[in-house]
Amino acid sequence: MAGAFVLSLDFELYWGVRDSKSLETYKANILGVREAMPLMLDLFREYGIKATVATVGLLFFDQKEILTKSIPSSLPVYKNSLYNWFPQYLSHVGENEKVDPMHFGKSIIESIQKDGAHEISTHTFSHYYTLEEGADEKSFREDLKAARVCLQQIGLPFNTIIFPRNQFNPFILRICKEEGLIGFRGTEKSWLYKPKSRIKESKFRRLGRLMDSYLNVTGSNSYAWNELTDESGLYNIPSRSFLRPYSKRLAFLDTFRLKRIKDAMTFAAKNDQIYHIWWHPHNFGINLKENISFLRKLLQHYQTLHKTYAFESHTMSECYNMIQKNDYNRK
Repeated sequence: MAGAFVLSLDFELYWGVRDSKSLETYKANILGVREAMPLMLDLFREYGIKATVATVGLLFFDQKEILTKSIPSSLPVYKNSLYNWFPQYLSHVGENEKVDPMHFGKSIIESIQKDGAHEISTHTFSHYYTLEEGADEKSFREDLKAARVCLQQIGLPFNTIIFPRNQFNPFILRICKEEGLIGFRGTEKSWLYKPKSRIKESKFRRLGRLMDSYLNVTGSNSYAWNELTDESGLYNIPSRSFLRPYSKRLAFLDTFRLKRIKDAMTFAAKNDQIYHIWWHPHNFGINLKENISFLRKLLQHYQTLHKTYAFESHTMSECYNMIQKNDYNRK
């Protein structure tokens, strides 16, 4: 079976960064999503790309009143108070999407769904941090149930999950399986990418990941089709690369950044493996011209690999279907 090019977006608007970035300093990035997303969808359409868009459940609404009624009855109480957004934080949320484009995303979701090519999956309902102190089984299950309702109400299946901050462990995966999910985006094999809570993260690991974006530090990190089963019973479509946004300070290294990704894509295509790249739409919220230009170069390379090696664009759920169709053994 030919290799697969998997592209996923972590769609979260301000809900994903409200505990780490101030609204004043990051507002341009968030508002820029409304210009960036249509351009990305145009590029995907031009190059035949099928994306998986993992969406925070809180974005499925266009009115605060309906959002508030949909919040799970059980919520985690994190030790880090910055993560505890309910109910106090709701005072910062506007009445509807027109008034507050930072916290509502229903119209964007509708545009993705209308396109017809992409998978809309879950990024949890509340941007849930599964490895932070205060997370618990009951509230996580309730969060997943609320996320499932969001998808079902617009006629979509509850198939795959991408974890906020890529935080998960075997216990969390077991709960996901029990709640009806079939697959998730795992992390690269290297210890630099092993899921950890924020407090256990280190500057050394972050520096290592930054270097890995420009130089071959951890290898190709593509995966064979028969490597995608997980002990939890879910399918794991692991990440290979985070597409770092354009940085004026590091722009002189962009030739290396492009080569690093293209080399890994080529390795996957030649060896019939899966290559998975991801980013947040708000990463493209500023420096849009430079970010779109870089993405176009990657998709042009994908098109070359598609013609040469039958490298094919697939959503995460489509990868699951391909595995089932070809009868790879599940664990």
